[in-house]
Amino acid sequence: MEYKLDFMGLPLKNAVIVAAGPWAGDARSIQKCIDAGAAAVITETIVMEESALFGPRVYYENEELLNISLYGHRPLEEWEEQVERIHKKGSFLICSIRGSSPSELAYIARRAERLGADALQLDLFAPMDAMLEEINMRPEKLYEMTKCVTGTVKIPVMARLPHNISASTAYIRALERAGVSAISAIESLRGISGVDLENRRTKMPTYGGYTGKHIRPVSLAATATLSQMTDCQICGVGGVETYENILEFMMLGAATAQLGSVIMLKGYDVITETVKGLAGWMESHGCQSYGEIIGAALPTLSPYEKIDRMRAVSCLTEPCGDRACGLCVRGCMYEALTFGEDGVRCDPALCTGCGLCVQRCPKGILKLKKAPRA
Repeated sequence: MEYKLDFMGLPLKNAVIVAAGPWAGDARSIQKCIDAGAAAVITETIVMEESALFGPRVYYENEELLNISLYGHRPLEEWEEQVERIHKKGSFLICSIRGSSPSELAYIARRAERLGADALQLDLFAPMDAMLEEINMRPEKLYEMTKCVTGTVKIPVMARLPHNISASTAYIRALERAGVSAISAIESLRGISGVDLENRRTKMPTYGGYTGKHIRPVSLAATATLSQMTDCQICGVGGVETYENILEFMMLGAATAQLGSVIMLKGYDVITETVKGLAGWMESHGCQSYGEIIGAALPTLSPYEKIDRMRAVSCLTEPCGDRACGLCVRGCMYEALTFGEDGVRCDPALCTGCGLCVQRCPKGILKLKKAPRA
């Protein structure tokens, strides 16, 4: 069964969109994304002038990925020939565009529309760039940059936001007034991979965009916040690696989500796996459409002031004397968990019910239970 959805007026064949990046930097790579089953592909960010490639520009260690590429190296003039070679096969092409002024951005938008883009994504923020820093300080500047595009083209426009702005009412209202069809969040985080202690040098020559699974909690929070702030459709991006992650974003209000750096790490087959996984989950849970799950988890999310202050303590469901593990004992800041002669013990008088031991236990034999209020 096919699970289609409407996103920005585009009838997507599934909920998988490929994010802007080097995995979508030319006709060949975009075609790979389409052939793998993506419903839409966002091009690597298109700018007016060609930028030089340099290396290294990607830094990876312990599953942490940082990239210091600001945008694609292929200039606007080259993209016309690239797009002509793409066979969409029912998928859609979204051009990511970037400009330094309203007039430049409007020009790029018009050209992208003429060369065959089905929609546009405005990438006006980058963690390593100060060119558009003024936008970070002024919602009206964001409105001006966005309106120059929405007022110029007839295709839908999506704006991509960093995490700090995705929770700002002023910026969201500016985008709404400008007429965007959707908001994608979040932009990669500003980061540095580390410091070479012996040589007293940073491992990277400048700040980079921090991506990958470690930023997913931030992205999920942005999606949930945006879903409650605006009627614009939301596209989750940041830390999406599996079909389960896409379902998480959708249950927090996103209409769809983007796969990005995971393609660089695992190859284009991850797109196919994600598409199949989504369809399989929907079918196994008896869902007829994505509309049944979009925003389904939002009612369980409460403001801090309104969450249930249930008194709880940890307890063991079976004996454990594994001193070689000891994660629960070492990690208990309240000294409620100790090793006794008969194994791990929990003192309910000291336990505050933080839940860390329950989540860290590799055997899954710790749980929280309600406790009488003092």
